Order: sequence, then C-alpha cells, then structure tokens
Amino acid sequence: MVNLTKWSGLVATVASLVVILLPAFFRVTHPQALTSLLVGEVAAIALAHSAYRASSGKQASPLSVVAAIVSGLILLVSPLLLSPFDPFLTLMLGTSLVVLVGGILAGVDRIRGGAAGRQTGAERLAGH
Repeated sequence: MVNLTKWSGLVATVASLVVILLPAFFRVTHPQALTSLLVGEVAAIALAHSAYRASSGKQASPLSVVAAIVSGLILLVSPLLLSPFDPFLTLMLGTSLVVLVGGILAGVDRIRGGAAGRQTGAERLAGH
C-alpha cells in the first residue's frame, strides 16, 4: 500500500500542477482561473506532502489528507459551476478526479496502513 500511496500521490501532484496551468491555455472566467490556481496549489502541496511521507515510510498526515480530498472536490465541482465548456471542462474533470483519488488513497493508507506504513525508509530497505 505504501508504494501505491507514493506513486498515486506523485501522479496526483502532477495533475494538480496541470490544473494550475489550464487557465493559461483556455479563456476562462476570472473566478475559475483563481479557483484553479489557489485550490490547485493547496492540492499540490497536500499531495506532495503525502507522497513525501509515504516515500519516507510514514503515514500521510490527517491535515494533508483532508486538504487533498476537499481540494479535489472543489476542483471537481468548480468547472461545472463556473466555466462549463469543452475541452476545459473535460480536462478539469479528469485532472480533478486524479487529485481526488490521490487524496482518498492517502486517507485509506492512513486508516489501513500496516507495519510497512510505520517503518522508516531504511527499515523497509533493510527488510528486502
């Protein structure tokens, strides 16, 4: 589960960065551009922190899990309410789903994480 959390956190962080950059390529409303920028930054920070902790052998912090899930939900709903046009809508829905799944997987790892999630990186490497 640790590797899944680490890699999904990394992919979700990249998706958050894509969300931040999308308004630069499409003509969107000012509120949508701000939402993508600000909420995307929070999601990127939270998911990168979760991926870092997973790669260090620690469980994701509860605050970063909640921030990633809430950010993913906001990013998922915002294009429907603020800028519902294709292809921006399709790209935002796809990337925000990746962000949301990354946050959910970090939360599942936090709840179900076993001994591997509580080992340090050196302890995990020594065990192989």
